[in-house]
Amino acid sequence: MNETFRVLSLDGGGIKGTYTAAFLAGLEEMSQRRVVDHFDLIAGTSTGGIIALALGLGVPASEILRFYVERGPEIFPLIGTSDRLLGLARHVLRAKHGTATLRHALAEVFGERLIGESQTRLIIPSYDGSSGDVYLFKTAHHARFKRDCGERAAHVALATSAAPTFLPSFVGASGTTLVDGGVWANCPAAMAVIEALTNLGRPVGTVDLLTVGTTEEPIHVPRSKAVGGLLQWIRFAPELLMQAQAKGALAHAKLLTGNRMLRISEAVAPGRFKLDDPRCIEELHALGHKAARHHEREVSERFLTSEAEPFVPFHGPRSDAAA
Repeated sequence: MNETFRVLSLDGGGIKGTYTAAFLAGLEEMSQRRVVDHFDLIAGTSTGGIIALALGLGVPASEILRFYVERGPEIFPLIGTSDRLLGLARHVLRAKHGTATLRHALAEVFGERLIGESQTRLIIPSYDGSSGDVYLFKTAHHARFKRDCGERAAHVALATSAAPTFLPSFVGASGTTLVDGGVWANCPAAMAVIEALTNLGRPVGTVDLLTVGTTEEPIHVPRSKAVGGLLQWIRFAPELLMQAQAKGALAHAKLLTGNRMLRISEAVAPGRFKLDDPRCIEELHALGHKAARHHEREVSERFLTSEAEPFVPFHGPRSDAAA
């Protein structure tokens, strides 16, 4: 058993996942190594969950980046000026975007493949709106984890990325209504470390964490909002909640790992990027690639020097193949 257990955590953020994909693609290109071969566990939420699933199923990061660049404008189309008021009125009553294009795009990436075919351990958060409880999709990396290995990767991707008001909820085969895992774990870093320490039994001090964000905005609450109502908070609150959750998760992850954590994310001006604005793609691509150039040596020396031990799940298609 390797002394170090390496964990990769990927934040949510809609189209801002282009930054994450560009960083990973640049890292793979410069290091000439596949990211999935070097991590014992990958956790991803929402857009980060899509990337985590793709990595686990052996999709090169360059192809994941191409998915964002080519499909992003189709999944989150721009609304023309003349249609903006109509679009706003519709958004009040239902999700801003449909899922048909996203379903088709995910089917192209994943086909009929299952989460149980992943080459590494995965944790993908969602939220069960039917029971009012958190929901975690997991590979069968523990004998108890039997539920999810037969789930289609495309369905898991839809469930983790069903952002309230932006995309409709995902209804599973059992009738369970699932929404975006970002409502409680937009940054899954602490959750992933806890999984390593508890269900996977790794000793404290052996977990090394690489956590990748989707850019970060400094959030300050102005006095003008101190007594504000819905109109003052409606555009401000979602980003504040995501940033606050991420700050808390990172603080706990840092404590749990004994500071064995490296965070990659670009600080940007407030309002610079939106979750569903395809006009951001080119700039996010450039920022992610710049981050890869800047951090490649440190990441390679710390996380990519040796391959992770082969992952053999307890249940599912890969456990049968191993047997």
